[in-house]
Amino acid sequence: MANPYRDEDMKKEIMKQIKRYKAIEKPEKQKKVTKDIIDKYLKPLLRYKRYIESIYVYGSAITKGEANDIDVMIIVDDTETVNNLAIDLIEKECGFIDEKAKKEGYTFHFQPVKMLSRWWHLLIEGEPWIVTSLKNTHVVFDKRNIIKEVSEYIHKSILYKREEKTEKLVERSTNSIIKNREILLQGVSLLTNAATEAAQILFLFENKLILNKKKIADELKKYGETLGKDNIDAYIQIIDLEEKIEHGTLSEFTSENLDFYLEKIKNFIAKIELIVAQYNPKEE
Repeated sequence: MANPYRDEDMKKEIMKQIKRYKAIEKPEKQKKVTKDIIDKYLKPLLRYKRYIESIYVYGSAITKGEANDIDVMIIVDDTETVNNLAIDLIEKECGFIDEKAKKEGYTFHFQPVKMLSRWWHLLIEGEPWIVTSLKNTHVVFDKRNIIKEVSEYIHKSILYKREEKTEKLVERSTNSIIKNREILLQGVSLLTNAATEAAQILFLFENKLILNKKKIADELKKYGETLGKDNIDAYIQIIDLEEKIEHGTLSEFTSENLDFYLEKIKNFIAKIELIVAQYNPKEE
């Protein structure tokens, strides 16, 4: 019976799959964003300035000039009847801006359109992210200079209740810790899956299909001379980590730990790629 893995096209396809699991490449150097660029992209929103109270940009786009994180706040005056059609048009315009900007290397994050009364309530109650957004801003449009005046009060720390802000920050901090830990643990699962699929591709050249991770670890030991003990140990360690996570027995895990295992799995996958690149299918 013919071995399908002798086919040269199949081998090329397998090589493509391996490349998907190569080490995470360093991101390309990010573009810098300027206030002029921000104004250029957001200018189409001004056609709706009859309904808009303010538009301002905040966050790292202003403090660091990061083009991949342009946070935009749009405030609509609801002290009179709100034109829902106008809001729909504003949100659609935001979508058009976002699509155009991404093609040119800029990423906008539009907050859902905020009603003036809601925005003001959050500010007075000391909602941390609203307060922080007003510390470093670039105002694109400000019909009644509300943003300018409020920002001045923010810098003087006389507008919001410090005690309420502290309570909100503590609560937010606790939630962030939980969320960050979940992300770290998901990172372990991603590394395990990438390493497992790379190993399975290696086994395909021996016409073997192994799904169980423990059995994969045992099979890898047969490749000790070519793959290397350190790389085999790296795979064993990462699947053990995943098992501890599933059983809830992993007590502590930090971003430094994740970086440590990331390097190990990168080496593991890179070594497999080298082996497969030189592999010659066995003749029957």
